[in-house]
Amino acid sequence: MIVLCGDVGGTNTRLALADVAINRVRLREVARYRNADVQSLDQLLRAFLQGRSRPQAACLAVAGPTDGRRVRLTNLDWVIDAAAITADTGIPKVRLVNDFAAVGFGLGVLDEAGRVVLQTGSPVAHAPRLALGPGTGLGVVQTAWCEGRYQAIASEGGHISFAPADAQQDRLLASLRPVFGRVSVERILSGPGLMRLYRFCLQETGADPRLATPDSAAITEAALRGSDPPALAALRLFCRILGQTAGDLALVAQCEGGVYLAGGIVPKILPILQGEDFLAGFHDKGRFSDWMRRLPVYVVLDEDVGLKGAALAAVT
Repeated sequence: MIVLCGDVGGTNTRLALADVAINRVRLREVARYRNADVQSLDQLLRAFLQGRSRPQAACLAVAGPTDGRRVRLTNLDWVIDAAAITADTGIPKVRLVNDFAAVGFGLGVLDEAGRVVLQTGSPVAHAPRLALGPGTGLGVVQTAWCEGRYQAIASEGGHISFAPADAQQDRLLASLRPVFGRVSVERILSGPGLMRLYRFCLQETGADPRLATPDSAAITEAALRGSDPPALAALRLFCRILGQTAGDLALVAQCEGGVYLAGGIVPKILPILQGEDFLAGFHDKGRFSDWMRRLPVYVVLDEDVGLKGAALAAVT
């Protein structure tokens, strides 16, 4: 079956045609657009589909909460309506899914090259899975086995409260509370959150936090080079708290099918994730510490996992 799939973000949109079969997706004719260059998604769809055969179905992964039929993007003044897309393109079946829900659907077609194992564990067939990914915020999705396939369950898990696990993290929470009041985990586990951690680690050393590198990518590069000890401390603390949070969320739904770290940040910090901090935080669950060691944990390397997941969702 040929479907149209898309990943519509605040800055860029990717569109593709995909051949979809059971547990298999092959992308073809992938195109990338800057949203600032056009007036609407309709303009992009018309340009992409011109001269191509009409797909049988479509699914767009969108950066915002959706009921499956309509969405107002969080960081772009676009309203996307599935019925309007059908009327404009003639595609009979059009579905919208949250962009991280699309990642959840895409887990089923990851191959060995698309992931790195952090913990082998003992996966349980058809058990729930968890994916989470720090980026601008913290995306979270769980998937559950239903009617012979995994279905993604939308989540706002990135907004759960940050729970400090030691005295240093108590001080971190105390430093963030005057700024945010209630501190959610995505205030820490995100690109902006990494910058906050860097300022905190500078302050811990007695340095002026106003000297902080103003860019999370620069912090990551400095940490990986070993040229900036506070940057390395910040990235290690980031990984520890990511492990703690992933472990907490895995406990909620007994995610014995696996825990997947996805998004744009985690592949870039893979050498630090492969150190001791992430798994130390992940395992630190008191009476359930041994159980945590049985869960498979992966880093997703396939940057098309969301696009492939949207293609699967189109036929679900």
